[in-house]
Amino acid sequence: MIKTRTSSPQAIAMTGGILMATLIFCGIFFGSGRLTRFDSPLAAYSAATVLAGFAFSYRYLMWIQRPATWRYFLASLKLFFRPKALVRNSVKLVGLLWNNIIRQKFIDNRSHSRWMAHMGMAWGCLLAFAITFPLSWGWVQFGAAPDGHRYTVEFMGMTQFAFDPNGPIGFLMFNGLNISAVLVLTGVAMAMHRRIFQAGAQAVQTLENDLIPLILLFAVSITGLMITASYRLMGGANFGFISLLHAFTVIILLLWMPFGKLFHVIQRPAQLGVAYYKEEGLIGPKVTCARSGEEYQSKLHHDDLVEVMKEVGTDFGDHQNLSPQEKRKLIALNQIAEMEGQPFVG
Repeated sequence: MIKTRTSSPQAIAMTGGILMATLIFCGIFFGSGRLTRFDSPLAAYSAATVLAGFAFSYRYLMWIQRPATWRYFLASLKLFFRPKALVRNSVKLVGLLWNNIIRQKFIDNRSHSRWMAHMGMAWGCLLAFAITFPLSWGWVQFGAAPDGHRYTVEFMGMTQFAFDPNGPIGFLMFNGLNISAVLVLTGVAMAMHRRIFQAGAQAVQTLENDLIPLILLFAVSITGLMITASYRLMGGANFGFISLLHAFTVIILLLWMPFGKLFHVIQRPAQLGVAYYKEEGLIGPKVTCARSGEEYQSKLHHDDLVEVMKEVGTDFGDHQNLSPQEKRKLIALNQIAEMEGQPFVG
């Protein structure tokens, strides 16, 4: 039996959000040498990450404390850490991470074009975050090597390596954000094409969940490329305004992510545990329908569903022990009984 929580979900989420924001702030403060290596023009980005950290943690804890989600989460952990199956589960976890997080096979199964669009946006964003966060937090800095020709990369004040700015590493270092922007724009273009020209996508899309995320990703990427165009092609014309505009779009994106469709980036890892739950349901005991006598569902899922329904204030009583087919038969029988003035068929 999985015990329910007694603390207020809001209080737990608020505490977790404050803790995450505090950890990020402390990471910025101490990681930048008590702000001695902190780049003040990037303060707005850093502040946005602190607020986003709070919002992500709050939303995540509120989500995972929902009765069904919490039961899935605890049951998955219990199944994963069973001593006899821990090695097998660990090996399976590697495959789940590869297929669901890195390769994102579940999207490729729906449509190869959707997979390409999602991969472009996902890995473009992750690359941009991996570059932007350490820079804006003051963790990473570039300096001049003693030879006067190469650059050095410093992490938290410690020199890591030197590179030729005109070599392949230098190209990747100074164009990483441009590469990520191109990946994101490619994904956005493919996703927007689908939502404009495919009737199926149009029928279910909404402005808030589908179009605004694409617009925000487009705005961040295009303004980032405009910064590069300003100092490389236009002699720095309007650089200040473009930088401010780019910062504004990034901050809006960071603050939007915890409350929109892009929040699934944080949800996805926890959802991997459902695979262990489903596997246990397939090999475990089944529930027999009280009317037909046929097995129709795993006992694990049935019992958890009954408990979750009670937690949310719904109890179907003995009807919870009927298969979907028998429930549909009862509906039809009672409709006929109602028309004929017969008593309720239980």
